[in-house]
Amino acid sequence: MQQNKICLVLGGARGGEFETLFSQGVTIGLIADSNSAGALPEHYPFALVETFDFHQAPSDLLALIERIAGDWSIEAVLNTREAYVAHHQAVTKSLGLPSIGEEALQYVTNKTAMHKAFVDCIGEHSTAMFARAKSLQEVPAVVEKIGFPLILKPTNLAASLFVQKCEDWDQLNASFPAMLDSLTKHYEKLGKDDAAAPEIQLEEFLSGSLHSQDLIVDEKGGIHSTPIVDVITGKDLGLNDFHHFYRGCPSRLGSEEREQANALAKAGVMALRLRSCVAHVEFIYTEKGPKLLEIAARPGAHRNHLLEVTHGISLNVQYYNLQKRQAIDCAMKSDRHFAILTPFPRTKKKFSGLKNLEALKSLPSYKTHQFRVRDGEAIGPAREGFYSCFVLELQAESRDQLWRDIETVREMGDCFE
Repeated sequence: MQQNKICLVLGGARGGEFETLFSQGVTIGLIADSNSAGALPEHYPFALVETFDFHQAPSDLLALIERIAGDWSIEAVLNTREAYVAHHQAVTKSLGLPSIGEEALQYVTNKTAMHKAFVDCIGEHSTAMFARAKSLQEVPAVVEKIGFPLILKPTNLAASLFVQKCEDWDQLNASFPAMLDSLTKHYEKLGKDDAAAPEIQLEEFLSGSLHSQDLIVDEKGGIHSTPIVDVITGKDLGLNDFHHFYRGCPSRLGSEEREQANALAKAGVMALRLRSCVAHVEFIYTEKGPKLLEIAARPGAHRNHLLEVTHGISLNVQYYNLQKRQAIDCAMKSDRHFAILTPFPRTKKKFSGLKNLEALKSLPSYKTHQFRVRDGEAIGPAREGFYSCFVLELQAESRDQLWRDIETVREMGDCFE
């Protein structure tokens, strides 16, 4: 008896990610993370929903995959979250689907190894000066090399969690041990073993504008580029926090700047030996040109929705095509002005709504909004380990109108009660 085909999604799903795949008649199943409290989009008609504790090792997921494969023909496996990259590699490899290699996996799950690969393969000009440290005693030698200001970040976390800027020794002496303590507690919460002892990467602070670009890399190493997305962080708002306040496109970079950035992004992907994945590349455009921050082996947050609304590119459809070894099409079909804002609270607190929701809804470019937490749940800055809790979408006929509304939201400051 011939089995029906299914495309599996690992971990979780949000609105804006898979509508186009469903509309094309693709049968999709979800393996939800039992540790995530987020509700699933009600309009997603999943043919299968299983749960798995993604705090367990990637190899532990294979038993569930084998059971699903007894009832379905698994034609593709998609992952859009940083936390599940290793699980995705294990599953795709076991099924004979396009999968990143072991060396690439080590690079994308350790920022220090990643930056070393950038320097070794591209040159020191490609990224910030960096070094890692496990204790405060190791820090002075690093500071002597990098100087101030500098950035502290975990070597193996995403979403700007715990990332901080230090201007001087007083801030560094206070922030470094505090971050080690926060990371230890965070790793315990994630169920990481003792082998995953916290390590902190110290990086040269780069001045410039933040951008990102998603590249689809096929099994043969062919690279298919999607348009660059501009980003505003909490740092740009004058905060010591690096959450992404704004993601939007079309990019404000000029054509020559985009070409330089795309060339560096491709070089970064090749330096990490990435293939058979969507590579999410973040870079700073400095006065000396683009410099790589980091690369992830999964689509960027909100990226499918941003590219679909702005440029008519369904990134997750192309991701699905990659998994099925079919042709990739990243051609731009439209050019609209669209932005996704994710304001963060300035301090840790219990969620009880927004101060000015009606003012946000009255903005000329207002499209929709979404809360990702319930009343009473803890919210706070990314530097303290919190994820985004509120999403605001803006769309306008002109760039000027869109940016007037973005500035209005920016001037509201902390909009949480």
